[in-house]
Amino acid sequence: MASYVERGAVTNGHGHKVLQQPHPRLVPLPDGPTCVFAIGTACPPTTIEQKTYPEKLFEMCGVGDNKPLLQKLKYMCDTSCIEKRHAFVTEEVVKEYPEFASYSDKSLTTRLNMANKVVPEIAVEAAMNAVQEWGRPLSDITHMVVATTSTLSIPGTDFVIARKLGLKPSVQRIFMNQVGCWGGGAVMRVGRILAESAKDARVLVIAAEANTIMNFRKPTEETFYKVDYFLAHVTLGDGAAALILGADPKLNHERPLYEMYWSSQTAIEGSAEAIVGTFSDAGLVQSLQKNVVPDILGKHLKGLVSEGMELIGSPSPTDMFWVVHPGAYRILEVVSETMDIKKEKLQPSWDILRDFGNISSPTCLFVLDEMRKYSKRTGAATTGEGCEWGFLVGLGPGFNVELTLLLSVPF
Repeated sequence: MASYVERGAVTNGHGHKVLQQPHPRLVPLPDGPTCVFAIGTACPPTTIEQKTYPEKLFEMCGVGDNKPLLQKLKYMCDTSCIEKRHAFVTEEVVKEYPEFASYSDKSLTTRLNMANKVVPEIAVEAAMNAVQEWGRPLSDITHMVVATTSTLSIPGTDFVIARKLGLKPSVQRIFMNQVGCWGGGAVMRVGRILAESAKDARVLVIAAEANTIMNFRKPTEETFYKVDYFLAHVTLGDGAAALILGADPKLNHERPLYEMYWSSQTAIEGSAEAIVGTFSDAGLVQSLQKNVVPDILGKHLKGLVSEGMELIGSPSPTDMFWVVHPGAYRILEVVSETMDIKKEKLQPSWDILRDFGNISSPTCLFVLDEMRKYSKRTGAATTGEGCEWGFLVGLGPGFNVELTLLLSVPF
């Protein structure tokens, strides 16, 4: 191989050597954009019915006759726009581990032991569902990106998942720990970068959570006025989502569901305290500033999406499809108000909120899966409700906003 000087290096006016003719790339790049080839999801079998959950929670935790506390929880459940959620924490779990039925008893070791076991299992289930739709062997996977806020272990959860799947030892892994609800958008963004880093790269991206394990605890007078405690109990569910990403589809073997053209991550200045999670002896304790997150979205979302919209000629938001993380019903309302779009434009997000609640990092990926299914059910021409372009919007602590510009494909 020719040396640096032999390839035509010259000295510029600042005394630095610059190549006149750079050496050709050793690893060829793909020609086209990243595609989403498959989506798989998975949830634990136990379902929380929102209407009966307050009484059930009180019974599981041995809470006495406290009607004001019960009525507050019932009101929040009834107005949450959630009908059911999936959970790892069951009556049997609470009976076996009574520290769960406390507010402050030491339980972190128990919770982590459980989460470190079930999160890789549910992630593998979602991944295998995606691989089944993809139709290609696991040996084709070259990269993996994993996000979770529910585990702490060495080696990390990404390593455990890779071994359980039987991936090649040479698969290049990236693990995003403690990212919260924006993790789904983050694995999409990083997965796109990896998919476009080398020809024939195939990236498995996974977001998986066991929120109920880390957040379940007894309601007490101490928590009566803490809206964050009640929101954790009212909105959070468990589950995992996995996608297969790659560029230049293999003819007759891969069919895109969406194409990805642009992504961004923005941490909103001055909003770091809006949502905070702290590990304590009693598990993960959430802190949420009331009404701050909707205000942040209302002030910043339109400006953040404008950069991506300009790339495609600045279409009207009503002419695009929207895959929005449904952290709570007020989030979806603010997105509709800010972007001046009807509630129906966010129907897949509302449907996921209704049937799964807020699963944290996987939630926007559940919405993406529902978007293509909803589009097909309603007879739309494309996987984006008949629209050509759309945004995936991930939101979470930081306060971070993750955006991915998507191109739908015809059915």
